[in-house]
Amino acid sequence: VVTRSPGDRKPRRYCMINVWRSLDTEAPVLQRPLAVCDASSVHLADTWDYVMLFPDRTGHNLALHNGHVAQHHWWYFPRMTAPDEALVFKVFDSHSGDGGQFVFHTAFDDPTSPPHAPPRRSVEARTVAIWD
Repeated sequence: VVTRSPGDRKPRRYCMINVWRSLDTEAPVLQRPLAVCDASSVHLADTWDYVMLFPDRTGHNLALHNGHVAQHHWWYFPRMTAPDEALVFKVFDSHSGDGGQFVFHTAFDDPTSPPHAPPRRSVEARTVAIWD
């Protein structure tokens, strides 16, 4: 938790960066792998804002409309293994000048998965980078 004094200035830029990896040391990810959407294929008009109500605050997040799905370019990394591989991706950037302010991500049903593949066991952690 970052605490701020009334005289503190707002950071110039901050990013939220996720790290996703498998926890299964016995087998690679075979079921419901994680996919990330190429940010350059998403326009802000393709998104909608949803509100998250918490006891002490109100949060906002973005989701993708399904109507423009053909233009969205998704990537995934099949058969990821633990502890050798992790996927690191930016989910929000307060500075949109370099392109890719948001990276949408989701697990999906991979049609190439074996019929009785073990369930995916994974972890996702969110980190924050702050520039002053």
